[in-house]
Amino acid sequence: MNEKVNYYGKMKVLSKWRYVLRNRHEVRNSIRIMNRNRNCFKWGSNETDAHINMKFAICKWLKKNKIEFYTEAIFDENSKHFTFKGFKCPKGLRADIVNADEKIIYEVYQTETKASLEQKAKNYPFEVRFIDANQMFREELIL
Repeated sequence: MNEKVNYYGKMKVLSKWRYVLRNRHEVRNSIRIMNRNRNCFKWGSNETDAHINMKFAICKWLKKNKIEFYTEAIFDENSKHFTFKGFKCPKGLRADIVNADEKIIYEVYQTETKASLEQKAKNYPFEVRFIDANQMFREELIL
């Protein structure tokens, strides 16, 4: 009886792993080739310290939990992933952080308006979670 339980337990783990690998593949293929620096923290010179610190805290948590991510990811508007699903990605669309395991985009904001954030969410190919840079990082912000 124990063997059966272990077998089914392994099957659940394998199917979860296949799901993660499929997501990673889909995310990787939707990002420009020259911009696929996996698990690497990048930031722009025009970002504020609060913005950089929040992005770093998110990346640190993802890395600690062995979740694959990309920062400052520029989506490839000609990606087969987008044309297959009928989605037209705007040229040069850049996300702060992309969680490749769950296909979630974390967009850190500080002074943007609600209308601006809603417009960004429409343009991104994956689920978007907005995180305020002016608050302390908590795990609940990204879960």
